[in-house]
Amino acid sequence: MKLTYIRWSMTIIDTNGLTIVTDPVFRMLGINQAPKSYTAERMPRPDLVFISHTHIDHFAPSVLKRLDPATPVWMPADKVNKASRLGLVKLRGVREWETVEFRGVQLTAVPAMHTGGELGLVVEGDRTVYFAGDTALDRELFRTIGRRWKLDAVLLPIGALRSMGVPFRHIGPRKAPQALRLLGEPRVVVPTHYSGMTLGPLMYFAGTPRKLSEAIHKAELGTIIGTSRPLEVVDL
Repeated sequence: MKLTYIRWSMTIIDTNGLTIVTDPVFRMLGINQAPKSYTAERMPRPDLVFISHTHIDHFAPSVLKRLDPATPVWMPADKVNKASRLGLVKLRGVREWETVEFRGVQLTAVPAMHTGGELGLVVEGDRTVYFAGDTALDRELFRTIGRRWKLDAVLLPIGALRSMGVPFRHIGPRKAPQALRLLGEPRVVVPTHYSGMTLGPLMYFAGTPRKLSEAIHKAELGTIIGTSRPLEVVDL
């Protein structure tokens, strides 16, 4: 399995010959997002696209329109109507705890705690990885996931986003060790949701991979950080 963090919540999961792309976004409110060298033309042809929710920093209809219409696109069932006119013939709404076998890989949609209706995804291929999407620290949820699966890696949001000084419901480096411990201390964490979305002074990210590393070291966890910047590839 290979994991690549692109920007914000856009990641690429390669496993068992499948390429899964999560939350592909390249522009927001007309602004090209960093790293600007990674354009839509560089994105590999996905075997499946998973949309965690429909906030503008995670859901880009213009990107989905560029896909081959036969590309499977999965998103929360109660939001699927927002993509119903994009010409996607394999658009699928999924629900919390729904498990589907897709070309030999087990995919389970799991809840997330943000503003409502978000999902994460557990991928069981040659390794098992949890894409947490956009979520705050939910002890019961993470404890349940950690007991159900032996995770090799987690793609965990650590940006601790603030807008105009107001914190959103995200996991920052300070709470990340708690999340990782509840998840069973997976061997690798790939930090997400800390880089790539910029709207000038409106958005501020307190969390960084370096701060995450310091927090993990202080907590004496066995988890290692797989990447320290966008576009790095983790080979599990």
